[in-house]
Amino acid sequence: MGAASLPALPKSFRVRPNCSKRAACPLGQGIACLAMADVSWADGLSAVSALAGLGTAVIALRIGRTANQAAHASNRAADRANATADSVAQVERERWHHEMTPRFDVTITRLGPSTSQASLLLTFEGPPALERLDAVEIEIRDDGYTHIANPAGEPTQEQVDETIWGPSRFKPGVDGASPNGRMVPAVPLELGGWLKYALEESFAPSWNDPSYWRERYVGAPVRLWVRCRRAGHQPWTLTYDVTVTDPQ
Repeated sequence: MGAASLPALPKSFRVRPNCSKRAACPLGQGIACLAMADVSWADGLSAVSALAGLGTAVIALRIGRTANQAAHASNRAADRANATADSVAQVERERWHHEMTPRFDVTITRLGPSTSQASLLLTFEGPPALERLDAVEIEIRDDGYTHIANPAGEPTQEQVDETIWGPSRFKPGVDGASPNGRMVPAVPLELGGWLKYALEESFAPSWNDPSYWRERYVGAPVRLWVRCRRAGHQPWTLTYDVTVTDPQ
């Protein structure tokens, strides 16, 4: 019986192009080449799949990074917008507070040509939108100079603080004025309403010459703080320098 002939291989099977023995390849070597070809294709497919997966991961990473950058940029823009809105709101509040500043007409009239008594009249004139004030407090300011205590004697710091350094003071005890005549208690006031207080000449302190004191402040204006409060508004502090006039 002659040697058995090798079975024909299907056309779909191909050996690797780099196989140098395919011209005289025995059966075992041919099958080995085919197996190597299959392994080579599997390895190639695996490598392609791995590269595809790596590419997908890189793309996903870039997309995520871009999204994070966009989110940070959006947050920064939102922060800037909020800061701008807060700044605009603050400017608007300040403008509104300024527009709502109370207006007063303040006069001080001497009660007679030869008297040291006077009357302070404060009238609430506006703005109309304010309508009323919950509290109006008046305080007499000093003359603006620095007055220093004497470490070796008079005046002490307490005496300096208690002295009204100016031409006039509120009459102590009248209309609730403080014992030193510096201020009167806060009271509510309606638009168009008025407050009236009794004044008298300030007294020279014990370490000062009375005649020098009177000459020092003759014709000087009475300096005032007027502090106002209204619910829903920041308080206002106003200053007035009011000349004492004779009655008409």
